[in-house]
Amino acid sequence: MILRTWIFTVVAGLILATSAGATPLDGECSIRFFGKSTLHDFAGQAACQPFVLQTQGDESGRQVIEPTVVAVPVSRMDTDNDRRDKKMWAMFDGTNFPEIKGHFAALDPDVVLEQLKATENGQGSLEFDLQIREVTQHIKANTNVLTITPEQIVFTMEFPLSLASFELKPPSVMGIIRVADEVRVEVQTTLHR
Repeated sequence: MILRTWIFTVVAGLILATSAGATPLDGECSIRFFGKSTLHDFAGQAACQPFVLQTQGDESGRQVIEPTVVAVPVSRMDTDNDRRDKKMWAMFDGTNFPEIKGHFAALDPDVVLEQLKATENGQGSLEFDLQIREVTQHIKANTNVLTITPEQIVFTMEFPLSLASFELKPPSVMGIIRVADEVRVEVQTTLHR
């Protein structure tokens, strides 16, 4: 019940932030990813480029959050293992495709609020298109709220990612040690008012 109240407050905060005359929300995010291999599990981290959520009025005069692109530099993805990192950067072809991009459609806070009111456990979801190299897949992430203050909103998104669905060949060592196809991704996002 508390989590549901938090999510309700986040959406209410977004509605207030997107009301007429509101200032944009500055955003940042940190990313953790978790994978498995035939030898051991591993984890890594990355950070997105800072972004801004702008608002605009629609035909009816309601304020909506404009479509937003959030970029993650491939070269700043780190698993704390230089060899593994080089293989990972090569898999993403970071030279030709230096960023992974999340494309978020326009968001009507009132619609999101109605969806969250209808959930039993208070957890929400956020849908976006994830672009890795030349492949784009639709993602539905589970969301949880961490903190809400007058200055900022902090929430997490979590989703599984299949490397094969993005036409990525998982790295291997001598063909023996292979990385599993599915990677779990956690994104902690902070929106500053």
